[in-house]
Formats: sequence, C-alpha cells, structure tokens
Amino acid sequence: MNFIKTNDFNIIQPLRQELYDTFTTALDSMWESLYIGSSTSYLIQVNTKTIGYCCIDNDKSLTQIYIKKPHLTRMQDAITSLIDLKLIVSAKLSSIEPVGFNTCLIHASSVKNNTYCFQFENDTPEQNTSVELTVATNEDVEMIQSFYKTQVGFEDTFGYTENLVKRQELFIVKNGSDFVGTGECRLSDSQPRYADVGVAIHSTFRRQGYASQTLHVLAKKALTKHRKPICSTTIDNIGSKKAIEKAGFHFSHSIFDLRFVS
Repeated sequence: MNFIKTNDFNIIQPLRQELYDTFTTALDSMWESLYIGSSTSYLIQVNTKTIGYCCIDNDKSLTQIYIKKPHLTRMQDAITSLIDLKLIVSAKLSSIEPVGFNTCLIHASSVKNNTYCFQFENDTPEQNTSVELTVATNEDVEMIQSFYKTQVGFEDTFGYTENLVKRQELFIVKNGSDFVGTGECRLSDSQPRYADVGVAIHSTFRRQGYASQTLHVLAKKALTKHRKPICSTTIDNIGSKKAIEKAGFHFSHSIFDLRFVS
C-alpha cells in the first residue's frame, strides 16, 4: 500500500463526495474548510490502483480518510501503515465517519472530545426575538474584521469576511440602533442539503440572550432556503453550548482527537 501526495482536486473531489454520501448528518463546515482544507491530500494506492484518499495536517494528524466500498477491508491496513510509516501520530475525526473513525478508535491510546456538533429540526417552534438582521455589505467589511479581531480573537487575513459578504451569508445583528454582533448562514457547497450557522456577540451584550435569538433567526432563514441548519462549538465553550441548545438545536455528534500509541 502506497500513499501518494497530490494537489489534484479533481481526483479527490469525487472520492470525497462518496465519503459524504455515507454520513448520517453533515460535517462541520469550519473543520471542513480550515482543518481538512489546509491538510495535505494523499491518494491511497494498491498496485498503482487508487482505492481511496486521506488528508494529513502539519501536526501529522489524520483529518479525513476514505476507502472505496470494494476495498473497505483494507481500512485497517491503511491506518496501520500510516502509523508505522510515521505519517500520522493522531487523528481528528468526526463520529459520523463510520469506518475510518472506528478503525482509528481501536488504535487510539487516548480519546478526547474536541467539538460538539448540533442540528436544528424543521418543526422547532418560533421564538420571540428582539434582534434585527441585515445583510452585511462591502462597506461593513473593515468594521467586521476589526470586531472579529478584538472581540473574537480571529484575525481575518485570508478573505473570509469578504467571501461571506460576496455570498450574502454574513449579517449585522442589531437591537434598535445598537450593534450587537454578527451572524453567519453559510450554504455548504459540498453538502447541498445543509447550512452552517454561527454568531459572534459583542462583549457588552453577552449573556443577554442575543446569541440564542440570533441563531434561531439564522436557522429559520436557512430553512427558507431548503437547507438543514447545523452549528458547532468547542467543548470548553459552555456559554455557546447553552445558547445553541436554547435556540432549538440538539446535539448530533462530536469531533474527537485520537492519539495513537507511540
């Protein structure tokens, strides 16, 4: 079994779509775009025949793996080979990745929950809200980037804000004339049934219910576009978890850090 590094998206994309078709729910878009998206892709080959692919980040952590159905019995060999070749020392995988996740699990010396993932149901009742959402424009980009940097600790140096504005998926959250924060409703390109919603609230307005109200409005907005709303938070962000659940989301799965025996 060989692992061939590739930058050819046209080879990886159809294999990735086959993997996504096996999921019980959606993969978190932040993990998909930032963690998996920044990883190096490898084709998994046996006798020069490609049977799947995997993605490995700069910390030698496996962020995605897929082997085609006729060759699924080789998943155990693939994980073992990646470890033995010292290409990976850990994995960051979602529990919705059935075969790869469970195979990594049996090799793990430690398992740690990293991220909670949630899903919103269509029949969730409407909630009273005092927030108003307006679509962000190009004139708002500089202000939003400054807000992200000072209030969220996120420095946008790669066009994240501009891209959301261009797609009309970024919103200004206000209560009357007061700027409360921002909301996002990102329509997934790779998972067309889903929309990933998120919120960032200014510290002045936190713990006042604005996060849950905004998430609820964004979820309803996603439903009007015939998308299933999803969102996530790291396990140490207790306030965010409470806001998500209050907005009408239920816990669906986790993303785990799995470390292998050295």
